[in-house]
Amino acid sequence: MTRALVAIRGVSQHFGADGARVSALEDIDLEVPDGQFVSLVGPSGCGKSTLLSLVAGLRLPSRGAVLCDGEPITAPMPRKVGMIFQEANLLPWLSAVDNVAFPLKLRHVPKRERLDAAARMLELTGLAGFEDRLPHQLSGGMKQRVAIARGRCCASGRKLGRRCSS
Repeated sequence: MTRALVAIRGVSQHFGADGARVSALEDIDLEVPDGQFVSLVGPSGCGKSTLLSLVAGLRLPSRGAVLCDGEPITAPMPRKVGMIFQEANLLPWLSAVDNVAFPLKLRHVPKRERLDAAARMLELTGLAGFEDRLPHQLSGGMKQRVAIARGRCCASGRKLGRRCSS
């Protein structure tokens, strides 16, 4: 039997205190095998983004455990998990290729290697030829694809996203 790539075990997430406490998630169990594509679907306020934030390591669960490759997720794991936000969050002074390469720069990847990787991701997302464009020179959908390319470039196979398409 294959170990789950992502395992969510008995996870609950509560916000607020005492009488104002809100349960966003309650006793969630989920296993995602390597190579699977999973969608979280539900009404507004049901905890989809909260669950993604836990898997991304952006918050700790009130109860339970979240694991990636068997390792507890207690903080962001940028080498294992890439997060693609609903908003593109591009740095306006950086070109498309530099926005994609930015997380690799933070990890001190040599310049040629990170720019080559970023160019490959832009090509995969249909943005070859737009590498030197600044965010204000791109359409909304193109900005989102730059953000997707950045997420694909910085993590080794695990991507989290919320409304990634435009």
